[in-house]
Amino acid sequence: MSFTRFVGISALVILAMVLISFEVLYHSFFVYVPAGHMLVLNSQSGDAMPPGQLLAKPDQKGVLEEVLGEGLHFIMPLVYKTEIYPNINVPAGKVGIVTSRVGKKPSRDSVVVNDDEQGVRRRVLTPGTYRLNPYGYKVDLQEAVTIRPGFVGFVTSLGGKNPSDVNSDLASPTGRIFAREGEKGIRKDILQPGVYYFNPMEVNVNEVEIGIDQVSFLDANTIRFPSKDAFDIAVEATVEWELLPENVAEVMVEFGNKQAIEQKIIIPQSKSIGRIQGSSYGAKDFLLGAGREKFQQTFTAELERICQSKKILIHSAFIRHLTIPDSLLMPIRESFISVEKEKTAKVWEETRKSAGELEREKSLISQKRTEVEAQTNALANTIKAEAEQEVGKITAETRLLVAQKQQEIASIEASKTVLLGDAKATVARLKGEAQSQLLEAKIKAFGNDPKAYVNYSFAQKIPANLKLKMFYSGPGTMWTDLANTAGIPELSGMKMLQSDALKSSGKK
Repeated sequence: MSFTRFVGISALVILAMVLISFEVLYHSFFVYVPAGHMLVLNSQSGDAMPPGQLLAKPDQKGVLEEVLGEGLHFIMPLVYKTEIYPNINVPAGKVGIVTSRVGKKPSRDSVVVNDDEQGVRRRVLTPGTYRLNPYGYKVDLQEAVTIRPGFVGFVTSLGGKNPSDVNSDLASPTGRIFAREGEKGIRKDILQPGVYYFNPMEVNVNEVEIGIDQVSFLDANTIRFPSKDAFDIAVEATVEWELLPENVAEVMVEFGNKQAIEQKIIIPQSKSIGRIQGSSYGAKDFLLGAGREKFQQTFTAELERICQSKKILIHSAFIRHLTIPDSLLMPIRESFISVEKEKTAKVWEETRKSAGELEREKSLISQKRTEVEAQTNALANTIKAEAEQEVGKITAETRLLVAQKQQEIASIEASKTVLLGDAKATVARLKGEAQSQLLEAKIKAFGNDPKAYVNYSFAQKIPANLKLKMFYSGPGTMWTDLANTAGIPELSGMKMLQSDALKSSGKK
């Protein structure tokens, strides 16, 4: 084995030993607490705890009262032993009931204790996360008090001192004394809808529905009583009642629940009032509207009075139907029918009279309608004639106005013609004068020689490409005579003038 290879292997072995040593030392001196957990330390050194003490202080031997939270902690080995426990989590809608094994003995015999005493603590844990040493504390989860909409909470304190008679402001008309905060008994104040975090060992809350309720007396449950003349009468009725929130505590103390209110107050009182009041009326009275209305008013007023003394509000007590024996009902019904027939006959007689008056009124109305139509037609014809006369007048005036305007237009056209004629004559005269003056100026330019100007004008009209050639043949020949008689010299001169004019103007 070469020296280099030996050195490399030795270095690897040393590195591995260092890493192993570091790992051992790391786990010996450092403790990692994951999220949602806590670290409990057990001290292996220090002073001994006094008798009865469960959790140790920092300088005492035993399980330390204080716990450590999440993260990396440096812990001396052999000095402390460690344990990891999950944190105490109180979810929404729950409360945590803490039972403490540490602290001083309770000063008095009570259901719950203060935070520095042993036993079930008065203060509860609301939803959240807590670190409580499991060696010293036990936490039980309970449902929070939830009051639904349409309900209120009726509160009873389970612990505390007895309410004193000096609480006159919390006394009910019946003489009951309600409990204050810290006193045992029923509290007058109720809880509105919501979530409340109470210790169930200290406070008991009953949910009581509020609002309007109905009790109906139908079928076998009708209100029955004998009338004043010994006829059996059956009454169907509906009672609407309500328990107000401010009266919940007092009513619940007396009756316990809403069903008991109906069974102990509403139903028996309604039947009792119906029998007592109904027995003072004759059977015939219940057939008449006035008698039935009076019976219902008396029934409602008496039920309201009795229930008001019990803190119960009556909204209505409606009599739905009355059952009367047929043996009484038939004669009375026939009597009423005969009376109604007589009334009907009278009404028919009055109706016939009214029909005659109606026909007479219809005839008068028809006559009046004819008169009104005649007057309307006459008025319409008058208005039409006046309108036609006015239209004719307006038409004549319009024609006259048009004729006047046409005459004015003709006069304007004549003036226009005269003015245009004068203008044209003036233009022709001025144009002639201008041409005359121009010709005079041109002749003056040729030394007042009209012939020279004529020759110049003629030369202006000679084509530029005209070529003239002179052939001399001697005197007396035809060509010589032709040149003399035809004015060729003049033509040549004119051509030369034209050439000079072109040169002076820059033309070739």
